[in-house]
Amino acid sequence: MCQNRAIVDGPSTRRTLVLRALALAAATVVLAAGPLGGAEESAPEEAWFVSRYNEIIPVWLPEREADIQPQDWPPMLIYEVTRFPDAEATPAQRRAADDLLARSWEAARRNGWTDFEKARADGFDDMSTDRAHFANREFIADDRVLDPDRPEFLLFFDTEKGKKLASFMYLVAAPEDRGPQVGGPLTVWHYHTWATELCLWKRLLVLGPPGADGECAEGEPMRRSPEMLHVWFIDRPGGRFATDMQLEPHVIKKLADLH
Repeated sequence: MCQNRAIVDGPSTRRTLVLRALALAAATVVLAAGPLGGAEESAPEEAWFVSRYNEIIPVWLPEREADIQPQDWPPMLIYEVTRFPDAEATPAQRRAADDLLARSWEAARRNGWTDFEKARADGFDDMSTDRAHFANREFIADDRVLDPDRPEFLLFFDTEKGKKLASFMYLVAAPEDRGPQVGGPLTVWHYHTWATELCLWKRLLVLGPPGADGECAEGEPMRRSPEMLHVWFIDRPGGRFATDMQLEPHVIKKLADLH
């Protein structure tokens, strides 16, 4: 994941400069949520930028200028969002990102979640739509954000030594909420859009497609997910907060010996 991407110019150079100034001004604020600090300050709409993930030439667009509509194809798209499209992380933001990573790993070990069976016993259930994500409904519904003792998802990958915990995935508290970028440009959140509706429990947790009648037995039909953030416990391309879910074989091999 590229953390510093070029901004596509808006209708005029003056507007682009204003947008850059807003983003850089926002970069001076170190944000936190839940047990990691105070609530995130609200930001002007112009301060948010969006980029379609995995573009050949990825760019950040001011969100109000980006035309994000539910697509007919491909089945799923990923969009990253940030208030820091053209900024380097400050020392304070780097410390906050390191702290989030360290506290997440400490909580994983303290709670015994490096053990797959212990994690399952603590309420992390597999998802019918995914082999790696294991979701905790209690934590999803608790209105806590970036709480290392209450991560909404654990990510386990199959290795030669069994299933190994690779990452937490944090979720916002409500589907319209913004993910707090405690690490500035290092902690870029993302969301998904789908070509067809999926059923989401509390509009937060993907359950799967509707039935043949088009109705959800549980949850509500939606074509966009809430925002989410990975915190990886293994060195991997893209960094410890990478959006990318793919782990190359050499990374899986390292993961097997992590814990």
